[in-house]
Amino acid sequence: MSTKPLLLLLVAAAIALHASTPKCAIASDCTRDSTGLVPLMDLGPGSYLGAQGGLYPLGSNQRPPAHTAAGISIANAITPLDTLGSPDPNGRIVLISIGMSNTTQEFQAFIPKANAASRRNPRVLIVDCAVGGQAANVIRNPNAAYWDSVSARLSRAGSSNAQVQVVWLKEANASPTGAFPASSETLRTNLTSIVRILKQKLPNVRLAYLTSRIYAGYATTNLNPEPYAYESGFAVKWLIESQIRGDSLNYDSQRGPVEAPWLSWGPYLWADGMQPRSDGLTWPCSYFAADGTHPALGARNLVADSLLASFERDSTTTPWFITTVTAVSEAHGTGRRRITRVYPVPASRVLSVDAAFGSGGPGTLRLYSASGKLVASSPLPGSTTGTTTLRLDVSRLSSGVYYLDYREERDSRAPIGRRIVIAR
Repeated sequence: MSTKPLLLLLVAAAIALHASTPKCAIASDCTRDSTGLVPLMDLGPGSYLGAQGGLYPLGSNQRPPAHTAAGISIANAITPLDTLGSPDPNGRIVLISIGMSNTTQEFQAFIPKANAASRRNPRVLIVDCAVGGQAANVIRNPNAAYWDSVSARLSRAGSSNAQVQVVWLKEANASPTGAFPASSETLRTNLTSIVRILKQKLPNVRLAYLTSRIYAGYATTNLNPEPYAYESGFAVKWLIESQIRGDSLNYDSQRGPVEAPWLSWGPYLWADGMQPRSDGLTWPCSYFAADGTHPALGARNLVADSLLASFERDSTTTPWFITTVTAVSEAHGTGRRRITRVYPVPASRVLSVDAAFGSGGPGTLRLYSASGKLVASSPLPGSTTGTTTLRLDVSRLSSGVYYLDYREERDSRAPIGRRIVIAR
């Protein structure tokens, strides 16, 4: 890699950092704690200046089932790779960030939280590849020095471009101009170029999760104020919808040349300042730096926590991000117990479990959500021995990853566990 492009990038980043560093003359305007705009997730089938809301097509906040099923299939195929990109059980599943200053600040808060998460797959390596000043209108160019910095950061982390399989992408255009929808179409066009570049630069990238801007009503510069921060959500929405429709950005080699990774929303985090959205999210002025645009510690932690929750719960991330639950070794006792088969997976209506029960007496088969909530259970009669088929009704459960376990009352060993997927 030439040192000249990287040097130019470092100079550009330093200039951008200097320009965006809060000065005494710059102060956020904490009186602007609401704009009257409606978050996309609350707008639903309603519209903003003629554009339908919702995160996905038809004003829905739920990924279309077929797109989710495709994502789950890809996620289940993700396996650790070596630095040459070949499968290696001792390799890594590399997750990186791509984006600008806000992205790196938020991802730097995410990394220690994710690394400390008890359920994180230890084979997952997380690398921050976002750089201050590298807005969408800069990195849309495949020859931009930014892409050399991505390779350099991966190398310093002991990884490589060929090892990356998952991306968190958060971008915006610096100092946008023009009216909606043209300004958002410009961002969507730039994002389209970026996700294509991801596949060119990172040959094994499979999944990309996007997040739009957080609230910018307190901003006192033209870097990315409202309503552009709000409208960036439409650019992400339109990008993902284009792939869902099959218009472009093919991710399936069975349908032709692969142009991009599979795309989905990560956490959607725009809320109207101190006006709570439907899930209660607000953005206090104290969460922002002095320019009202960049995140202070409060905003960084909120984004980081939301991102971690998304990776721990999304049915397309848990197969590779969460440690697989396997049967506990039977090192002691005379009872023989194991789950021999769980089907169908993914399940949609009824989950069947073939299990060999021991002599531990009555027990319970339980199904938990990814957050640990008990959502279904079935008692095991004390007379049950040998192999038995049990069935759980999962028809009312939403799509996602769930955890199945059973324990016999007189057996002191840990529950036998199994991870399953429910898809609609």
